[in-house]
Amino acid sequence: MPPSNFRWDPDGRASFAGAPVSGLASAFGTPLYLYDETDLSQRIETYVQAFGAENIAIAAKAFLTGRLLQLAQEAGLGLDVVSEGELEFALRLGFPAERIIMHGLYKPPSALRTAARQDIGFVVVESPGEVEELVRIARQEKSKVRVLLRLAPAVDVHTHPSLATGAPASQFGVPIADGQALETVRQLIAAEDAIDFKGYHMHVGSQIAMLDPFISGAAAVADFARTVWSETGRWPEVLDLGGGLGISPDSPPPSALREAYETTLAGILADGPMPRLMTEPGRFIVSPPGVTIYHIVQRKTAADGRTYLIVDGGMSDGPRPALYGAEPEVAVSPRRGGEEVVDIAGMHCESGDIVRRDVRVTRAEVGDLLIVFDTGAYNHSMASHYNRVSIPPVVFVKDGVARPATRRDNLSDWLRLEVR
Repeated sequence: MPPSNFRWDPDGRASFAGAPVSGLASAFGTPLYLYDETDLSQRIETYVQAFGAENIAIAAKAFLTGRLLQLAQEAGLGLDVVSEGELEFALRLGFPAERIIMHGLYKPPSALRTAARQDIGFVVVESPGEVEELVRIARQEKSKVRVLLRLAPAVDVHTHPSLATGAPASQFGVPIADGQALETVRQLIAAEDAIDFKGYHMHVGSQIAMLDPFISGAAAVADFARTVWSETGRWPEVLDLGGGLGISPDSPPPSALREAYETTLAGILADGPMPRLMTEPGRFIVSPPGVTIYHIVQRKTAADGRTYLIVDGGMSDGPRPALYGAEPEVAVSPRRGGEEVVDIAGMHCESGDIVRRDVRVTRAEVGDLLIVFDTGAYNHSMASHYNRVSIPPVVFVKDGVARPATRRDNLSDWLRLEVR
């Protein structure tokens, strides 16, 4: 879906957050990542109204720049990081350590040491072995680390297999049914000199357009919490139920998600105080405000008669069609009379470098701009230098004013890393 401040001018040219797209493309070049700052802030506010700012940790993996950190910090949000790089990036740009939640299937000892030294908000542990490592480091640092245990709730969701993280076969979290999770809780409780065990975490997947998987996951976590309470007397202070809310038009709003969680948890956890309920949105906040701009550089006809539009970027800056079969909405600017059905291909030396297949657009010419919508999540963060191409710059736009957030990298940047 287009950002809330995307418009078509009377001459058929697109404008973005009050600025002409053609002018932005001329000023910053293409490919180009644009973010509607007002739309992004409004989507943050939608989540804040549902959950409260202090209970939201925006997912750095979806999109992370200094400007986003600034907006998140100003809104009172936390940050969900999943790597040492994301953690150090946030800390060095001054993001409050106490608002950071650190995930990750593998966290190197250096990352756990930083988390302990900086006294970050929570470390989410993924396995008994990781608990052992964290306890050892916390004792060395003479610190006490606040911990959430990530559970594997065995919830299957109706999404792409690569986006399902709570299914029984997933590598994420500690399984409940076979007793592993309960034993890990005992392990955490036994290390109370180094571990401040606060509660549980789950994340069932991404791009989920219905409430049922979230409800099932929350119920599994709550049932486990009751089991732990009966076995150990420990009641959870925090339940972090992850992110994953979809952005399709039929996806429920954050307010409906919060209501479903509260109803589910109240029915299971009636014997004690309601735990703090946290969430980790990413795509919902940053994807719709973001678009990618390309120039159409070639038209050609394939042997089977189909028409290709070739753009000056592709899977290096927009990997989701190749990775997940994503089919983003696209538009050609300027809009002319007539329509055509085309395939849109990227510039890379890969048959899989396709932006869209069999998509209907207004008649396009070489030199026109292609606008790809809903690319604010997992495009910049997953961009690569495949075929030695540059990663596009990120530009925030508000009320017609462009604010660059990153620059386009270049050959000098790459050569600086070479050892000769």
